[in-house]
Amino acid sequence: MEVRFRRSSRRLLGRIACVGLVIMSAFALVGVIAFDNSWYDFFPHGPMLLLGAVGFTAQLRRQGGLPLRLTRDFLELTLPGGAPVRIDWPDVALAEVRGRLGPILVVDVADPERTRPVLSRWEWGRLGMWDMTRVRRPHEIHVSLIAVTPDVRRLRAELAHRLGRSAGDVPADSDG
Repeated sequence: MEVRFRRSSRRLLGRIACVGLVIMSAFALVGVIAFDNSWYDFFPHGPMLLLGAVGFTAQLRRQGGLPLRLTRDFLELTLPGGAPVRIDWPDVALAEVRGRLGPILVVDVADPERTRPVLSRWEWGRLGMWDMTRVRRPHEIHVSLIAVTPDVRRLRAELAHRLGRSAGDVPADSDG
């Protein structure tokens, strides 16, 4: 069975609208309390929020990784140019979803020479996104899952199912 994950425009727009509403409310409250501005004055902060929303959307579109495809035999990510990269399940050392508000798929490739196509040393930096908060392993890929459809819970379940099957060649209760 094959499962595809992609970024949903509706979910992305809904997320941006919710965050914008919270930020605008905070700006309005600060403006009323600290600067004695009227709460409904959109002009001072509206353009900044609009530019932030457009920049955030452009950054997500430029980033590689999605659409993401999980099949019985491999995990397929997408380079920023649109070319697919396939990683067989036995070659995936780690695949997990981290975070709740800004979920990130972390994939660590055990043998980078067995990806299809084989990526050069410089191409690994183009795949996924850089997470500056922690040190990355050389062949670790980070893919932002903000506004992905089907949802992140489904991706977690599929990863557990696929990695459980590929790692469980020998049953755990056997002695040999």
